[in-house]
Amino acid sequence: MSFILKLVLILIVFSFVVYVFKAMTRLSHRVSGTVKDLRQLREQVGAGKVKPASAEMVRCAACGSFVFSRDAMTLTTQGRAQTFCSQECIRAHVKSA
Repeated sequence: MSFILKLVLILIVFSFVVYVFKAMTRLSHRVSGTVKDLRQLREQVGAGKVKPASAEMVRCAACGSFVFSRDAMTLTTQGRAQTFCSQECIRAHVKSA
């Protein structure tokens, strides 16, 4: 192998190693930032500053999409409650009824 070819090969390997180390450093920095944010959230929840959100979801009676129960709109007619995701779905349901 010629000297130039060896030198080019060494430079390519060196560049790859540097790229991998930079990627690992960026990933490590992002992970440590995420861990820090999670610790802050745990402390806030533990201190009662932030209450965990409800993850309960309900299905819209008009379009069938799922929406968080805290964001859903409920329409009660003839003693029967139905949940909707938006005002538009309520209007569409009333028009079709």
